[in-house]
Amino acid sequence: MNKVKFFAAGLLLFAATSFLSSCGDSDDTTPQSQVSLTYSVPEGLKTGKVTGTKVTFYNVNTGRLTEYPLDGSTTITVNDGLYNITLVGQLTYEVNGKTITSHLRAVKNAVSVSGGKVAISLAAEVVSVKQGFVFAEIFVSGTKTPDGDSYESDKYFRIYNNSDETLYADGLVLFESAFTNDDPHNYTPDLRDKAFTIDVAYMVPGTGKEHPVAPGKSILLVDVGLDHTKNNKNSFNLAKANFEWYDASEDGADTDTDVPNLIKLITTMDGESVGLWAPHGRGVKTYAIGYLGDDNKVSVKQFLTDYVYKYSYKFVYEGLSVDMDNTGFMVPNSWIADCVNMRPQKTVQAWLCASNALDAGFAYNSVQEDDQSRYGKAVRRKFDKKTGKLIDTNNSTNDFESMVKADPYYIFK
Repeated sequence: MNKVKFFAAGLLLFAATSFLSSCGDSDDTTPQSQVSLTYSVPEGLKTGKVTGTKVTFYNVNTGRLTEYPLDGSTTITVNDGLYNITLVGQLTYEVNGKTITSHLRAVKNAVSVSGGKVAISLAAEVVSVKQGFVFAEIFVSGTKTPDGDSYESDKYFRIYNNSDETLYADGLVLFESAFTNDDPHNYTPDLRDKAFTIDVAYMVPGTGKEHPVAPGKSILLVDVGLDHTKNNKNSFNLAKANFEWYDASEDGADTDTDVPNLIKLITTMDGESVGLWAPHGRGVKTYAIGYLGDDNKVSVKQFLTDYVYKYSYKFVYEGLSVDMDNTGFMVPNSWIADCVNMRPQKTVQAWLCASNALDAGFAYNSVQEDDQSRYGKAVRRKFDKKTGKLIDTNNSTNDFESMVKADPYYIFK
């Protein structure tokens, strides 16, 4: 699912109406109208504090751009016309006792202003400061050898620059959810409206501008960066990958190749550290890419210390009920650039372990649990030939093709 959006249904009005009236946008011939503007923030963040808010009016007809601060008391009028309106600001709120400050943005295009008085409402979203990277393809099922044996070391994530400018992958983090989308529980506290719970994180190394990715280009993150076709003709040559997740261990269980390593931040399960990570082969986890804070302002040490999430739930199975406690890590939703839920198409017990604002749907690499046809199958984002971009509506059901033949070098056209 795409760039980060934190936009819940039933948005609550956050600020009192601001009345805008102009001084400098008038002339003697163009009719003018008084504009009253209201804006709202996502329902789950209604107790937060908005600061630094300003709004810009872009006159589509004249090309004139005018900016106004929103302090709750400014009154302006604008020339009648067709406007694209953008609101920006900052929102400070609490997540599990941690104070988070995120960017706030609302956009409304093709707004007609005329008739003397106009009321305009904007629905603001919490957005990542860095947008543009999206998942192009996710392959977690592994392949099978010609003899029918499972082959698990050729999993990968392809990340694509869906913007119009060169982006830098330095500091980009790959996250895997702590929860699964086929096993719902009433986790307490439930942070989904504000944060994404993880137990795996790997970060692209770099100081800021070491790893440029041009528009329409991608980077490939793999398990083991080898030419796997030498051992399994049903697999792929991943020796050309950009990065691999390597888990160093005393027994040398993982293979370190010439492909550069990602920086390992977290690999845990049920609160306990695990040596080797392999993405869940049945495709029941949620994957996200993002950053540690806006502009990577949160250090790894700070994240591992300050963003611990302790939760409880009741495990129920065939009449057995047990109170459980566990520990994960929380990633504020505003840090996430893209998110994709995965679960089998016909899941008996289904939910989404990420906020609907991050991904309102799901993609799948299998029809049902333990589906043997999943091997060699991936989920791939759809391509819009008209725009020349990958489709990203924050709903993986609509945005992805499911159960496609995996191809780490697929050409979108």
